[in-house]
Amino acid sequence: MTAEKKDPVIAAVDDARALLDTLLTSGWQQLHVASGDTEIFLARDGGAANPMRAAAPAPIVATPAIQVGPETIVPVPYVATLERALAVGTQVTAGQAVATVRVLDEQEDIAAPISGTIVRVDAQPGSLLEYGATLLSIAAAA
Repeated sequence: MTAEKKDPVIAAVDDARALLDTLLTSGWQQLHVASGDTEIFLARDGGAANPMRAAAPAPIVATPAIQVGPETIVPVPYVATLERALAVGTQVTAGQAVATVRVLDEQEDIAAPISGTIVRVDAQPGSLLEYGATLLSIAAAA
């Protein structure tokens, strides 16, 4: 009888379950494992902060702008929840954060693709945003 080779995805899931079981059955507050290019961090409530999140600040996301007449539309880069957006009439420069969205419990800033004035905001804080929907519009600086 030969041993069957386990599917790598199933093996990875089994390994993750074993790590979670170890954390839950021990008195440990957190478990951090790094091996090669794989890193896993598990923590209980009150455990340490995730060291993988603290490694680098969240990047400002540059979204592809869409020129519509005199305005440039800033689309939503993923399905997310709007945390905040700058108000209509705000002067912005290219690369400046104009909105913050929440994706999978992570906040990400959305950058202005051009310098100008925000002329329209199409969502309210707390609303669910669909991928590709218009977040806001910026009129180019004269």
